[in-house]
Order: sequence, then structure tokens, then C-alpha cells
Amino acid sequence: MDMKSAVRRVLPAALFLAVAAGAAANDLAEAMRLLSEQALSVHIVARITENGEVTVWNMEVSRVTISGRAVSVRLDGSNVVVQVQFTPIQEESDRLVLVARGETWVTVDPSDVQYRTTFSTMPITLGEPVVFFPLGARAEIDAGNGNPFNIEIEVRVVPFRTASE
Repeated sequence: MDMKSAVRRVLPAALFLAVAAGAAANDLAEAMRLLSEQALSVHIVARITENGEVTVWNMEVSRVTISGRAVSVRLDGSNVVVQVQFTPIQEESDRLVLVARGETWVTVDPSDVQYRTTFSTMPITLGEPVVFFPLGARAEIDAGNGNPFNIEIEVRVVPFRTASE
């Protein structure tokens, strides 16, 4: 087989692959554009308060997700562990349901570990802050030093494109 006939045989296949690769790149770019338009930013502020008023510890974190995919946060303290998951489910362009699930383990003494679980769904508007209490809204746990504490987690969900601007 001479060079000319080899080029004639390979050229159509090479052109097809080049066009397919270009189309795949366009599909990938389109997919990334759609993903960035549909992505949500979940901003979380966790606080531990003593005696219902004094904030003794806080943490802020932001995570990017899409509708239906959970964002998890774990808080580890000396005698408390909190694991929470927030799942935003978009219903309309500016409305969503926020599913919140929390688990807490509180060690009162080495032989007494209290486990609690909470689950709630909240209809919210994008950008609206909501407060989640994994121990309950009025629950206060004795930290062992006579100062009762509670955990508050404030969550705000905004479109990713808004959060990144």
C-alpha cells in the first residue's frame, strides 16, 4: 500500500474523530454551563450557645451542590458530636424544600451517651436564612460545668452564580 492510499483511508477516520472530539468538547462545555447555572451554594453557620444567649463557639462553611444532593457537616466537641445533612430540592426557580437530618451524641459521663436524631423539611425561598436545632429548639444540654448549651445551625441556600459574584 502506498502513502497516498493510506492517507485516503485514514483521513476520513481522522476527520470523523476530530469532529467527534469537537462535538464532545462542545457537549462538555454545554454540560458545564448548565451545571453552573443549576448549582446551589449552601452557606452554613454553626453556633454553640451557653445559657441560651452567649455564643461560645461558631463555624462558617460554604459548600456547592445541586438539587437533590446532600451537604454534610460534622461538628466534634469534647463531649458532643453533631452530624447534619442538608439536602436542597429545587421546586421552582426561587423556591425549594430544604431537608435537614441531624444526629447528635452527647457524653454526659463515660457511662452515659445520649443519642438524638432529628429530621425536618422546610419550604424556603432562595437566600432565606433558616435555623436548625439538632438538639431541639428549647433543648439545652448540661456541659458538665453547670452551664447548659445548645446548638444552632443557620443555613442559607443561594444560586451558585450569585454566591460566586
